[in-house]
Amino acid sequence: MSGILSSHESRRPVFMAGFAAGLIGLVVLALLPYARTPLAVVQPFLPMYGTTEFFVDGLTAYFLAIQFRSSREPFLGALAGAYGFVVVAATVQVLIFPGAFCPNGLMHAGPQSAAWMWLVWHIGYPGFMLAALSVQAARLSQGNSLTLHRVSLGLMAGGPLAAALLAWIVISSETRLPQLMHGDSYRVPANAPAWPFVAAVNVLAILACLKVTRLRDLLSLWVAVALLSSFCDALLMIYAGARYTLGWYAGQVLSVVSSSVVLCVLIFEFDRLYDQLLASNVGLAQRALHDGLTGAFNRGYFIEQCPRELRRAIREQMPLSLLMIDVDHFKSYNDMRGHQMGDQCLVAIVGAIRRVTRRPADFIARYGGEEFAVVLPQTDAAGAQQIAEAVRAEIFELCLRCDDISMGFVTVSVGIATFDPGFDNYDTDELVRRADLALYQAKRDGRDTSRIYKVVIA
Repeated sequence: MSGILSSHESRRPVFMAGFAAGLIGLVVLALLPYARTPLAVVQPFLPMYGTTEFFVDGLTAYFLAIQFRSSREPFLGALAGAYGFVVVAATVQVLIFPGAFCPNGLMHAGPQSAAWMWLVWHIGYPGFMLAALSVQAARLSQGNSLTLHRVSLGLMAGGPLAAALLAWIVISSETRLPQLMHGDSYRVPANAPAWPFVAAVNVLAILACLKVTRLRDLLSLWVAVALLSSFCDALLMIYAGARYTLGWYAGQVLSVVSSSVVLCVLIFEFDRLYDQLLASNVGLAQRALHDGLTGAFNRGYFIEQCPRELRRAIREQMPLSLLMIDVDHFKSYNDMRGHQMGDQCLVAIVGAIRRVTRRPADFIARYGGEEFAVVLPQTDAAGAQQIAEAVRAEIFELCLRCDDISMGFVTVSVGIATFDPGFDNYDTDELVRRADLALYQAKRDGRDTSRIYKVVIA
């Protein structure tokens, strides 16, 4: 499979992810001694942080779900569940945090609810990531694809539902839950057993990511960085304890980093897929308009474009000429030299026509098997005949030998019809009919020649 779950084709993604992980580790080590340093109270910070988490994690979950739907990769669906969990947990945690939107927090939450909701968030996220990595391990060991798909769907839906249920339990049971915070300072008790458990679950998720994925692909690399950021976020927050400290602010920033890195990978993937889609559409358009063998326009393009050129000729009161070119004795050449050489002959003939008709407005279309139509805007009959003779001479000079015909070389016959808006009033079908009649006349006159259609006046 190509994309974010395909193996690396270069060492650059590994270097970039390793650099990011190293930078995060160095920053955290540098900040830890000062993590409890009080900083200025920025009241809008929490609402801004909550909004950022909501949109970043929401977009990550949404894009992962889209990728899962299109690729049916179970790992992606399970990851969507993990980020769906964070969307709900982080949003509720910010809403009920005292001082974020109101002095005591929303939803009638008590002073301990925000701390417990943070705990739910930072245990649930690595917990769902462990579940996603278990799904990936099963897929890599060729597990049942249908079962894994169903498990992924369950995790994708279960993430936000589990967060909502746990949020309701935390808020409704606030007075019965163990005390995690000391008074209004929100400093974490050093002996609270929950905090080592948070760190242990995050470390376990990082180790599982390294073992299961072996960082083979782009997504796994940045999932590992996201898990590292989440662990460092928890470490700084636990060590700092009080809000509006250096560690508290830094932890919130690392939480956003944890969400953002996977989103950036997904955006990169969508950008790559968009470029591929554009290139594919261009290729399809080219194939839809061009003959696959010779590269000339196909008959469909001629049928669509020639009437436009005819209307433009009428509008601008300028002549338009049509050349119908047929390869003489092509069947004999094909039978004698083989179909592969016959194909090469047609390609060479189109190249010769292009060398003569070099104006941007002129175009060549493969009208039939060995018949080509050349549209010459702003060209009268005399000019068209000059071009026809130049084409005929250019093709003769190719020296495409065929001993089965009298000339010894492949030649062409050309029929010419010209539309003069000052005298003529007919459509494309009539123009083609006249050029065909002129072509038949050239064939009757011995081939390797050109003829102009002339109106016979009774």
